[in-house]
Parts: sequence; structure tokens; C-alpha cells
Amino acid sequence: MIKRRRVLKFSLAAAAAAGTIGMPAIVQAQRVKTFRFGSPTPPGSIYNQAMEMFVNEVHKASGDKLKVELYPSSQLGSIRDMLQAVQLGTQSIGMAVPAWYSGWAKPMDVFSMPFIISSQDRLRAALAGPVGEDVGRQAEAVGFKILGFWTMGPRQLVNAVRPIRRPDDLKGLKIRVINSPVFHETFRTLGANPVGLDSAEMYLALQQKTVDGADNAATDIVNLKLFEVTKFLSLTGTIFDFFAVSMNKALWDSLGADEKKIFSDAMAKSMEWEWKAQPEAVKAATDRLKGLLTWNDITEAERQEFVKATAQVYAQFEPTIGKGLLAQAVKALGPA
Repeated sequence: MIKRRRVLKFSLAAAAAAGTIGMPAIVQAQRVKTFRFGSPTPPGSIYNQAMEMFVNEVHKASGDKLKVELYPSSQLGSIRDMLQAVQLGTQSIGMAVPAWYSGWAKPMDVFSMPFIISSQDRLRAALAGPVGEDVGRQAEAVGFKILGFWTMGPRQLVNAVRPIRRPDDLKGLKIRVINSPVFHETFRTLGANPVGLDSAEMYLALQQKTVDGADNAATDIVNLKLFEVTKFLSLTGTIFDFFAVSMNKALWDSLGADEKKIFSDAMAKSMEWEWKAQPEAVKAATDRLKGLLTWNDITEAERQEFVKATAQVYAQFEPTIGKGLLAQAVKALGPA
């Protein structure tokens, strides 16, 4: 009897010291959950500040029971590699523009249609409405749970050969684009020779003259220092882009309702800040580039030349995007 009491006393004391009385071993092991968040964007960018805000909010709301580790600047691989890792579950969270996701979910191409997005306000409203819900379901079906969106801004052209004012000015130029069928076809219809490259490869490709130019948002042109290896900036705004942040769908499904709310609330807070901060950063970056490169805007008449030249891209990708979704997106994203 005495021996039994001693054993019981020891067992209770050990359990109390570990804070595990009544807690199964599997629960103990899950008290801190770690998530890996990889991105192609560099430290200091608005996107990475939004990432840090998101992470801090998750840590704070969970009492550090949900731990998110950040890996910026493509530390975990190329954009495609990271997205594939998220889909497979070997990376918890990732981010990319819709054109990269379309490798798995073709309807995501709807956002990459040339000149389809008329303004940031129209984009945000569409993402919060039926169009966003539709592509969200399509992404979930192939393993991505979309947590939210961070705006990027209009993609502009930089090159080392000449100003771009009309489609004819692009003829024969090798332009780096996202390795996406829509991007390739868009620039091919404009007369360029599109070259698909990851963002991390752009600087060297321009420096070695593997390509003549590239399209990207003004902030990314500055962040990647593409102004060092180009001469001309043309404000064509062919595509208005944004990042979709996603988690592995099976991982999301394994979370409790309270944990899902923590992630959703943290993303909502980061989005509220980022959608205000990024446009300011785009303006500052554009102003800086104007002082570093020979630049030109395009008139509305010139813009319509680009719109007309790329109209066939809509017909070409309607079957894979879906006729209904494309028509809905044109209405939702176009001028009010």
C-alpha cells in the first residue's frame, strides 16, 4: 500500500511539473505548431512588411502556440517550386501572382487578361465578391486554401533598347515575362519575343542581354534594381497584378476553428494595411524610376492600340478560364 502511494505520488508530481495532467501525449506535441512561409519578395518591401504583420498577429493571438517562420527572397526555391511545395504540403504557406497559380488552377488566368482590371478598388471589390469566391473554390480543389490577397499594382515595362509607346515598338524585343501561357501569348500578340523567367533570374538575364526588357510593378523594378541594367521605363500598365497568399488545403482543414480564425483575422489586418501602403510605395518607386531612366507614359489612344492588339487573348483562353467566369470578371473588374 505504501509502495503504491509512493508511485502514485511520484506520477502525479511528475505530471504536474510537466503541466500535462489529463493531456494526451499527442496534444502535448501539438502545443506549438510551426508553419513555413516562403516568398520571392525581398526584406523591406511592402509585401514583406505585410508578411511580418501577418506573422506577428498570428503569434500574438495564439499566445505563440502558432509559430510562422518567414523565408523571403526565394530561400525555399523558385516561385513555382514554392507553390508546388505548398500544394504537396512540404511548405505550409506561400504567395504568388495568379499567373503562377494557373499552372494548377486555369481559372486563375482570368486576372492576367490584359487590361481587364480597371482600378485597385474594382479589383479589391471583385476579390471580395463572387469572382474571388469562384477562383477560391477552384484553388481549393487543387490543394490551395487562399488566405487573402496583397496588391502589387500595374506592371510596367523596362528595357535597354527603346521607349515603348505602341505595340509596334515591342516588335522583335525579347521581354521577360512570367512563365505563363497568358503572359506569353499577350506579349506575342504585341510583337515581342516573350521569355519565361523566375523573378530571381531577371537581373542577370538583363545584365547578360539574354533579354532586352521585362515587365513588372514599379516597386519590384526598384527592389530588384532592374534600373541598373535597363534604360527605358514605359508606363503601359498592361496587367494590374497582386499576390494571393495560400496555405496547404489539407493543413488548413486540420486546424481547429479558433486557429483558422486567428489566421483569417491576421490576414485581414495585414491586407487592410498593405492595400493602403502599396499604392504609396508604387508612386514613390515610379517617381524614383523617372529620375533614373528615360520614361514615357502612353496616351489613351495609344492604350487602345494595346487593348485592340491583345483582344484575341480573351477568346483564346475563354475555354480554360470558363466563359461564365470570364464574362463575370470583365464586368466586375472593368470600369464602374
